Amino acid sequence: MPKIVDHDARRLEIVHATWRLIAEKGFRATTMREIAKASGVANGGLFPYFRNKEELIGATFEHVFAATNERFAAVRADLEGMAALRELMLQIFPLDGERILEARIVIPFWEYAANEPELLALHERTMDQWRVEIGGHLADAKRLGEIRDDIDIPVVVDHFMAMLDGVQVIAVVAPASAAADRLTRLLDGYLDLLR
Repeated sequence: MPKIVDHDARRLEIVHATWRLIAEKGFRATTMREIAKASGVANGGLFPYFRNKEELIGATFEHVFAATNERFAAVRADLEGMAALRELMLQIFPLDGERILEARIVIPFWEYAANEPELLALHERTMDQWRVEIGGHLADAKRLGEIRDDIDIPVVVDHFMAMLDGVQVIAVVAPASAAADRLTRLLDGYLDLLR
């Protein structure tokens, strides 16, 4: 009787193996052969799931994005306004080993996305989701009187998006400057400027 393979589960196993290898070695140094071995598939066994390395990094980026959103959903509870916004940022900020590994996925993804229209579209789609989410929390904060009335929400959303990109880069290329308490103070200091 032929073995029944759960293709979705296998894809997820490959993505997990990929992001661990990339986080440890970097995207360029990670080979498809190593990914196959870490995933428990034969050489060439990745191709039914991912056509190439670029497609695989896209799936890995999506996995990191989904993991962040799942963390936020798990801690959000009844938070709204500034409390919800702060919690979302804390789930994205590279404050622990897991999120630093995620930043090590995001950075090479950006490089590939800049030259791959499908990856660029994926990046724009995911970041647009966070833009909407951040903007919604800011609108709630304004409605609740938690931030000043003169706050320009689209501008502040841009500030947060730039901050998110910046802290991920800092965590990877200047880890001595990226202690969790320092990054949390950076976030809280900016939030205070909005009050």
